[in-house]
Amino acid sequence: MSDYRFLTIVRADGVAEVIVHKPPMNTLDPELYEELLRASEELEADEEARAIVFASGVEGIFIAGADIKQMAEYRFEREPLERKIELVHATFNRLECLSKPTIAAITGHALGGGCELALALDFRFMSQGAPRIGLPEIKLGILPGGGGTQRLPRLIGRMRAAELIMTGELLDAKRAEAIGLITRACEPERTREEARAFARRLAAQAPVAVRAIKRCLVESAGVTLAEGLAIEKRYCLHALLSEDAREGIAAFLEKRSPRWKGR
Repeated sequence: MSDYRFLTIVRADGVAEVIVHKPPMNTLDPELYEELLRASEELEADEEARAIVFASGVEGIFIAGADIKQMAEYRFEREPLERKIELVHATFNRLECLSKPTIAAITGHALGGGCELALALDFRFMSQGAPRIGLPEIKLGILPGGGGTQRLPRLIGRMRAAELIMTGELLDAKRAEAIGLITRACEPERTREEARAFARRLAAQAPVAVRAIKRCLVESAGVTLAEGLAIEKRYCLHALLSEDAREGIAAFLEKRSPRWKGR
């Protein structure tokens, strides 16, 4: 297992919880992006981790995005900026393509890149009250560069996404839940536990089927219906021919809990 400066990984009951601790604001920089990439590879290879929760170890913040003071020191030249954008895309794409379900436990502000990281995950549980989520980059004269212009409209529709991105409006949990930006608005003291409980529920499902569903959802984004159905057929056959499918059917007929093997 890797050593991390800003991440702690806690494993229990088939769930891995990745805790980001980079005070004071959990700002995203190349070192944190590299650690997230390494953690993704570690957790992808971990057969015991069947669902993954991303949480913050900094009070009041999930992830605040880029460090604005550092941005003022950037070399505003094409090549270094292009490399930075490519690193951001590579990190969030890797998170999105993990074969296990991923959940964001948003207990504080998720702004800019923090919102984009959450968008790259499958589910988002967010504390009611003070925390806000959104893409305020327009107020700096720039736009989201970590997939926000692509993932947000796929999630909530083009019109609502355009409004949020072009105004930089930040939403509380109740409003974010109402428009489908987050999965669940939680009582602040319950957010992480509700995210972990949901992760345990997913971890208890048939691993082969869960991975197949995830691949169907990721690979079918942006394709035609016919192409999507071909993807579904491929993964449906993969699941039907697995040991897990035989075990699930046998357990149902024998009226017992299944013992999944993940193959």
